Amino acid sequence: MSCSREIPLPKSVEIANGSVIHMFLQPDSNIVADCSKVVGILNPFEPESNAKIKIQINASPPFQLNNNSLGIYSNQMVKVKARDTVWVHYTSPTDSFDLTEIVPSNISFIKTDSLTEPVAGIGITQGFKIQFQDSAVDQNYYRIYAKRLIRKYTLDQNNNITDSLQYWETMKIDGNDLPFLRNNYNNYTEQEILFSDETFNGVLATFHFYNLLPNPNNKTEKTLSIIITLENLSKPLYDYYNSRAAHIWSQKSITQLPGPLTGNVPNGYGVIGAFTNCKWVIKYP
Repeated sequence: MSCSREIPLPKSVEIANGSVIHMFLQPDSNIVADCSKVVGILNPFEPESNAKIKIQINASPPFQLNNNSLGIYSNQMVKVKARDTVWVHYTSPTDSFDLTEIVPSNISFIKTDSLTEPVAGIGITQGFKIQFQDSAVDQNYYRIYAKRLIRKYTLDQNNNITDSLQYWETMKIDGNDLPFLRNNYNNYTEQEILFSDETFNGVLATFHFYNLLPNPNNKTEKTLSIIITLENLSKPLYDYYNSRAAHIWSQKSITQLPGPLTGNVPNGYGVIGAFTNCKWVIKYP
């Protein structure tokens, strides 16, 4: 007698057909749309090669994205700017919709500082402080993430360096400031911090966060530099990143079914979002 049986999934986890579109609008960058179709988990990836995507920025004449490769549509001649209103018209053999997205305001650091500090449960690690001016014109949504450039050393039996390897790694970060804590989705990820300006709209704001791992500089590993990125996100992109964090977390759980990602593609999946950003580079001797 078999000791296993099939358990049917509830209707809520069934995925309907629809377009899958990802478009991330950034000032001074090429406009690129990645388009595909919904397929079963055992089926191969299927790009959408028969779509037509028309873009209009503010009151300028509309233009079409070119299908340069399988499922990738782009235009290298026209760039968006901060505060632009972008209209997207999408058609395919099975779908059609119109969508409008506004590019957020530019963002920049006013003041930055790095420090070495003790953190309970971690030990001595790297801390970071950033200050920026929030715009009072809009409801703003932010994302912080950090990457470090690492040099790994190979040692011989006498602890002499025989070789080295250099690579970038996404850092695990966290912070206890109120805007960070008010977003419950930050509990699902250590790769980024997402927050809104609900508690500091229109003011000069300072935030502190830290590396979740001990400072790793030793004979076999050294941090050469760190890049801190702050992004000002459109609301659809903020919601998408939040749901992505929860989705990835639930994939690692043996008791949770991964939920769908929150997107703004009508009758489909994915996101058409916009963002601006600024970067802070810390170099170590």
